[in-house]
Amino acid sequence: MCGHEITPKPRGGALAALSSTEVSGGFAARADLVFHSPNSPRSTTATHIRLTPFGEDSPSSDCLQDYVVVIHKTGDLLQAAEECGHFCEFPLKSVTDEVGAFEVDLVLAKPVSLEVGNEGIIGRRISLYSHSSPARRRLVAEGIVGFNI
Repeated sequence: MCGHEITPKPRGGALAALSSTEVSGGFAARADLVFHSPNSPRSTTATHIRLTPFGEDSPSSDCLQDYVVVIHKTGDLLQAAEECGHFCEFPLKSVTDEVGAFEVDLVLAKPVSLEVGNEGIIGRRISLYSHSSPARRRLVAEGIVGFNI
């Protein structure tokens, strides 16, 4: 990015640009997932996540309430998601704040560290699944968590 950009999107924290793994049905091929702490862009932890789906088939926030975000132990996109381990997950069932028709901002039950390695989420693979129940989960989109500067 060059110059100054005026945008309502959170600055600071971490960003995962999620893309569909295959061309199929489902709600959207792309979404941004931002980990942030409102009013604290330089914080080394995130207290919120904001999911913003893109595309013509983007759902309203109530359609997202049975989705789950999974952060894996590794950042390898060449392996199957199941082979990358499980670091943590965030169900989208408890929507606390609807930002817009196609954005959902959630307060995390436990803040996450925005560092590389150890307990941090930077560099890890992230997956968005269509069902919170592990037996019914279908991979919708995935990406890698990076810094959001």
